[in-house]
Amino acid sequence: MTLLHLSRLTFDDRDRRTARDLASPYALHQTLRWAFAGAGVEGAPLPDGERVLWRQEDRTTLLVQSLTPPDWEALNARHPGSLRGWEVKTVDLAPALTPGRPLRFRLRANVTVRKLDEKGRSRRHAVRGPHEQLEWLSRQGERCGFAVLAADIVHSGTVKTRKGSATITLHTVTFEGILRVTDPAALLEAVRGGLGHAKALGCGLLSLGPG
Repeated sequence: MTLLHLSRLTFDDRDRRTARDLASPYALHQTLRWAFAGAGVEGAPLPDGERVLWRQEDRTTLLVQSLTPPDWEALNARHPGSLRGWEVKTVDLAPALTPGRPLRFRLRANVTVRKLDEKGRSRRHAVRGPHEQLEWLSRQGERCGFAVLAADIVHSGTVKTRKGSATITLHTVTFEGILRVTDPAALLEAVRGGLGHAKALGCGLLSLGPG
């Protein structure tokens, strides 16, 4: 299946609970789950095969990608006044994913690599230098069916969020640029499933547009 549902949500940050959600990637992910049948209860699974990816574009705007149609009315019923509005469109990627075609892209990713610590344990470490971050992106492309033709780092920084009593620290990088399709099937899978880690926390959504 090549169909995806893309939603642009505008939240009302005048509501205190909504403002707290917008400041916490974990809380925001839990709130978004209410738009998908049977998944609103914390810990409940998403529908079979679903992968909800999202990216916070500014203080109150989110872009959400899902494989099944979302029900934003259900979220608004659960938390009245959370959303000022939303737009949903269904897109078919197949016509765009042809070998050699250039496409614009935007990606916010948790850019990490695995390294062994002094005890020989494998741990994830943030990739912080811009050159190294762009190299990470190129490696993702080799694995995921695209070649990076041009890329800029538009933001790089640390985000902290709480999950219960634990604090999660993410190092995120937002890339924009032009890629070339090398393997349509692999690129489609990357778009559907996301790139990198921390996908539930607002990372990994690879947005494509005409080059």
